[in-house]
Amino acid sequence: MTRATWISLFFCLALPLAGAALGAEEPAAPQPPDEKDYCAACHEGLAGSLKKPVAEWRGSVHAGAGNRCSLCHGGNPSAKDKTRAHSLKDHFAGKPDKKLIAEFCGKAGCHATALDQFRRGPHYRSVLKTGEPGCALCHGVHNIQRSSLDVMKAGSCAACHPAEYSKDMVALIAGFEKGIDEIDANIRLLSDKHAEFRDLQDRFNNMRHMFRQFVHVFSREDMESTRKILEMEIASLDSDAKSKVSAIQLMDVLYIVMLIFGLAIVIGIVTYTIVMYVKRKRKRKK
Repeated sequence: MTRATWISLFFCLALPLAGAALGAEEPAAPQPPDEKDYCAACHEGLAGSLKKPVAEWRGSVHAGAGNRCSLCHGGNPSAKDKTRAHSLKDHFAGKPDKKLIAEFCGKAGCHATALDQFRRGPHYRSVLKTGEPGCALCHGVHNIQRSSLDVMKAGSCAACHPAEYSKDMVALIAGFEKGIDEIDANIRLLSDKHAEFRDLQDRFNNMRHMFRQFVHVFSREDMESTRKILEMEIASLDSDAKSKVSAIQLMDVLYIVMLIFGLAIVIGIVTYTIVMYVKRKRKRKK
């Protein structure tokens, strides 16, 4: 083997490793600074009930997404002056009526689909009368959270429903949510691996839509009749997604085995070539 061949072999092996190292060390693109929010800055300097909402909001999904106080309360967050910040010209709403909170959440550009579903359910009729149980009861007033296993509390439902029923229904919804999260994670894994997942995605979207209706729309009677359908579909999707993921993981293992086998062959050939080269060189010297 010539010196040029050795150099070529070295660069073939070294360049991918060097590229990976450079990619890992490349700094992330700088993020633009956030625009000043004088609503939060002003209220943090106040006391009691006027300060507490800011601390709660900072831990919310709204704050994480860059949504400011004015998204729900209106007003001008860029104004330092209280009168200008609370200007009706800028649609300042202050503390909304409980009966209107669902409309706040469902305004254009926000949760319009969820509001449309909620309006078709029995809880919406109760909200129009008493203001409860609205969006804030489960998702929070200022510390607004995404739908998750921890959002719904049996105690909230028990204000109107029997305690045992409330406990069982919240546990059921939590179980559905957990199953949905696992299926979603497996579908995302299939997508990352560039495997076929469109059929699963379509079924998953339909099932998740039914689940959202189960939570926001259906009456107690509808929930009982839909429960079995959701259970069967989640179980079926979970099984199909896991089967595809297992097949992909098996292919990954086979790929690694073949890669190691191929590398072993290359090392064997290189080693044999070196040994033969050394032997011939020694024979020539003799």
